[in-house]
Amino acid sequence: MKVLFFGDIVGEPGLRALERELPALQERLRPDFVVANGENLDLTRPEAGKAGMTLESLERLFRLGVDAVTGGNHSFDPENLEEVLAHPRVLRPLNYSPHAPGRGSLLLRKGEKRLLVLNLAGRSALPHAGDPLQALEEALAREGAWDAVLVDFHSESVFEKMGVAFAFDGRVAALLGTHTHVATADARILPRGTGYVSDVGMVGADGGMQGYDPAFLVEAFRRRLPPRGMRLGYAEGPLRLSYVFLELRGNRAESLIHVSELLP
Repeated sequence: MKVLFFGDIVGEPGLRALERELPALQERLRPDFVVANGENLDLTRPEAGKAGMTLESLERLFRLGVDAVTGGNHSFDPENLEEVLAHPRVLRPLNYSPHAPGRGSLLLRKGEKRLLVLNLAGRSALPHAGDPLQALEEALAREGAWDAVLVDFHSESVFEKMGVAFAFDGRVAALLGTHTHVATADARILPRGTGYVSDVGMVGADGGMQGYDPAFLVEAFRRRLPPRGMRLGYAEGPLRLSYVFLELRGNRAESLIHVSELLP
């Protein structure tokens, strides 16, 4: 089984980068499944610095051939979050409240291949999240038949991500970190076969802070409040494309390629 996973897609620049590059990657790599983190797809409330997803942007991803979209702390920012998270191919953190809208797991099928996609959040990114270890343990016991398990762990903390990866080494095919938008240089396959990277990185404009214009974020950092009279916007500059390509044999990673590059 071949899986292509994209890190946090940041707004219109990230969507444009994916629309430009994904068709050629699909032609060259021939992935069975394509998964992307989309919690930064849209600015849902820019005056408050809030991101999230809209159905319009999600449809652009699905038309490209993306099979599932994972989320994180911004999953709950949109005002119409119930409608967005009701989409059958959209995930939000599994270890959030069971009473919140949405789902944290999705079984993808193509022919005889079955990929279970799970979305977790660390408390460093989503303070009210539950224990990711317990949530993952329960999900693996609860879910039906699958061939391989892919985990998007949305967290600020390398310790959280690495700890869960080693705790489930050999029980999930890959645990891929998202949230910081900054690619890490630690991609590897753990001793029992789990593919791992602390953060895949982002798909978006590289000229600012995490794909965004710094002005709003710096002022919010100073004030610890949303700046009055300002709106969060996207960065300018060259586009960055960050992804992981996995080749799996059963529920083990045979190879893992991590790419984070500036597009010409």
